[in-house]
Amino acid sequence: MKNNGGRFGSRIAGRFYIFLPCAVLLAVVLAAAFTGYADVAANTSPARVVLSFVIIGCNRVAASDVSPDNPSTANLAQLERSFAEIAALRPRPKIVFFTGDLIVGLNSDLGVLRSQLESWVEEYLSTPLGEDSRTRLVALPGNHESLVGAKGNQRSNPGAEDVWLSTMQRYIAGDNGPGIGGPDNLASDQSKLTYSFNFRHTHFVIVNTDPFGAVATVPVHWIADDLAVAHKERRLKHIFVIGHKPAFPPVFSSAEQSLNSNPNNRNAFWDAMNTNGVDAYLSAHCHVWDLSRPVSPDDPTARDVYQVVAGNAGTPLDPGWKTVEPSPYFGFTVVQIDARDRVTVTSYGRDYDHSNYLAPSPPSIYPTTVRFSVELSL
Repeated sequence: MKNNGGRFGSRIAGRFYIFLPCAVLLAVVLAAAFTGYADVAANTSPARVVLSFVIIGCNRVAASDVSPDNPSTANLAQLERSFAEIAALRPRPKIVFFTGDLIVGLNSDLGVLRSQLESWVEEYLSTPLGEDSRTRLVALPGNHESLVGAKGNQRSNPGAEDVWLSTMQRYIAGDNGPGIGGPDNLASDQSKLTYSFNFRHTHFVIVNTDPFGAVATVPVHWIADDLAVAHKERRLKHIFVIGHKPAFPPVFSSAEQSLNSNPNNRNAFWDAMNTNGVDAYLSAHCHVWDLSRPVSPDDPTARDVYQVVAGNAGTPLDPGWKTVEPSPYFGFTVVQIDARDRVTVTSYGRDYDHSNYLAPSPPSIYPTTVRFSVELSL
């Protein structure tokens, strides 16, 4: 399905970057007056795009900014802007994966958790993306939807998984995941939290990175078996795994309770992806944007899988990001597969008022542009 790829871009601190010069940034085109948002230019490849999907994660406000005026606890200015721009993309994305931390959550009062999620859904449905039945939203829980406790010392929140499953049911795309017990010794039914599905010639694996009783881990035995089956299917040409917490947090970011905090589980997860032809692991959690191609800790010759960390949807950004990105930005990421089976990852971003991250970001002042775009070497 894939071979060992070469390098791309220039290497900085173990990661690869291509920064497009300003002259070739894809500028925002103002939309029709009734939308009030931007129509973002999309693919410029001469080959026809056969599948386009979006990754977006970490939009909840800071805990100190929770207000009765905003029951969703989302950064609404950025959420509404991104959803309007995603709906205006051409070609239209078929799926939008929201990779967790939609809400502030982290509350043992399950009524509060449910109310925040229900309010988030109401906000989503009121946007151009929510009104467009041609693009499917698939949402994943992050630690803010699943856990409780202080930063860096969070634990499973009893009942939170049930709240997610009932409130977000329409945004769950499968139910073939692992049940209680099994080789992964799961404490709760994960069949609708970690699961897989095929769309055209692409296999998607959705991963819960905080299953109940096993914070910052994944059900690696089930994942390995699922990937092995998909890898053998000749009609499937691409595999993407999507979860909230990264396997290898960027060195410049806050990495509390990411998958690297349980290295044996993380390494087995990464080895299963390398062995079974996974194109990329797409994640969030760290409030930055980063692309890397980590080497397997168990096998220094295994470096096939890309990792994208796209946790820049609207939550206050990690100050460490500024050490490698002069102008940290809010936005979303588009993944496209063209008719030649080439995979392109594009990060769309906009500047914002750094004195008030919750303030509106008018397109006329803060246009959305392509901040990074690269064709993966598969």
